[in-house]
Amino acid sequence: MISLNKTFVALSAAAMLFVACSKDTPKKIIRTEGGQIEAPALSWDGNVRSDITYQVLVYSFADSDGDKVGDFKGIENHLDYFSSLGVSALWLSPIHPSSSYHGYDVTDYETVNPAYGTEADFKSLLDAAHAKGIKIYLDYVLNHTASAHPWFKSAKASKDSPYRNFYIFSENPSADIAAGKIPQIATEGAKGYDSGQWFRTGTGNEMFHSHFWTDWFADLNYGPAAEAEKSDAFKALTSAADKWINLGVDGFRLDAVKHIYHNAYSSENPMFLKKFYDRCNTTFKARGGNGDFYMVGEMLDDCNKVAPYYAGLPALFEFSFWYKLKWALQNNTGLYFAHDIISMQSAYSQYRTDYIEATKLSNHDEDRAGSDLDKSKEKMKLAAAVLMTSQGHPYIYQGEELGYWGTKSRGDEYVRTPIIWDRSSTNTATAGVNGKYDSGMLTKAMSVEAQSEDNNSVLSVYRYFTKLR
Repeated sequence: MISLNKTFVALSAAAMLFVACSKDTPKKIIRTEGGQIEAPALSWDGNVRSDITYQVLVYSFADSDGDKVGDFKGIENHLDYFSSLGVSALWLSPIHPSSSYHGYDVTDYETVNPAYGTEADFKSLLDAAHAKGIKIYLDYVLNHTASAHPWFKSAKASKDSPYRNFYIFSENPSADIAAGKIPQIATEGAKGYDSGQWFRTGTGNEMFHSHFWTDWFADLNYGPAAEAEKSDAFKALTSAADKWINLGVDGFRLDAVKHIYHNAYSSENPMFLKKFYDRCNTTFKARGGNGDFYMVGEMLDDCNKVAPYYAGLPALFEFSFWYKLKWALQNNTGLYFAHDIISMQSAYSQYRTDYIEATKLSNHDEDRAGSDLDKSKEKMKLAAAVLMTSQGHPYIYQGEELGYWGTKSRGDEYVRTPIIWDRSSTNTATAGVNGKYDSGMLTKAMSVEAQSEDNNSVLSVYRYFTKLR
């Protein structure tokens, strides 16, 4: 592990020197303080081995039918684009029917959102991606459903509903939590009560729980973590997962895993996640899957708080990677970066020796890296070079490879901007983000077409370093 770490650190240092100091074609010999690195020939054998995943916002990536909403066919039509970036997997934003454009309040786990196409269209994308050596990961939401989900509508309408125990109800949540009567919120005592997370059902004094402080979501009830697999909610969610795994899906990205059980720092969530992963991996192997099922969790926290979650999942997003790199780029110093990254890895290895660091810059819930770096193309290129020469399995967020910027101050849509494919921008999926985007950014020069013709563009740097990786 240590030898490999040093190799990646050396490559990252070389990448920084190249991007920061040279705009010309790189030489094959790169000199560093410890000696020199001989770069491999630029010819590529066609075997994708770089473990790069691309985060696709289905609703805004590419429109195939002229309605300005991204869809499955739009993604399938651009598979060669992913290949040009050395991508070996796609993480798709939630594909299920939902109450919101983003898809994180699911109303049916076993069907696809008709705005994106049919299930046959999805299977076509799946098969076409596999033919090109690209895996497909689905975004799977475990901690809540939409409050518009038929399960929840039935559950709140009657205490005799077969879905009643899928959710968390109480007429006096403060007292019930203090008494330990709500298994999902049982290990924090009275401190587990937050009045902003409880909403009235419309029946007497009864309320339901929503950890994200919104009545658009209704939290699922898995009972005590040690027995979660016995709960009806667990059985329903894994049954739906089985369908997609048996259809050919290669992995899941799990949303907000520290919010399944209320106490983010107890052993409950890692314990639950291991049960869910093992169940999915069993299905994957039974279908004849090669190796193990992939599963990555979103645990938004400092690396030391993330580390224990490796007891439950093989991969976790490394938010601290971007925080440390962003600081280094903003302050024009890389003095601490390598040491910080190696320290993170030491923390992870205490819980899993084969941990997978899902490294990234920004994502759909954060201000874009381009904005954090003051829209500096040179710093964006440098960030890309470090990401692609660091250890781990890197993720490219849609538009990051084009140098997009955007902040959440005007709404989340402004960090979820559609791809502009050509100078005419006729098929840009702007309706997928409700028409909310920065028209001053989506210029002809920002398009994939224009940047592909410019060897000094952000896209060209991404392509160079993904090929090098």
